[in-house]
Amino acid sequence: MAYIREIARSLYQLKNRLEELEQAWESEPPGEKRDELEQELKKVRLEYEKVKNILEGAKESPSP
Repeated sequence: MAYIREIARSLYQLKNRLEELEQAWESEPPGEKRDELEQELKKVRLEYEKVKNILEGAKESPSP
């Protein structure tokens, strides 16, 4: 059960990071910095989805 809490904590941290990056990206004028933020956003979104799927799988699988 502790591993589910760890996964959930990671998901929460990724969600917060994603929100920060989205706000920074929206406030940044077009240019190199915005492109860098967009690349970082893509990476964090992929990681967020990956962790979310892991959490869903952990919730569905029975405890040993």
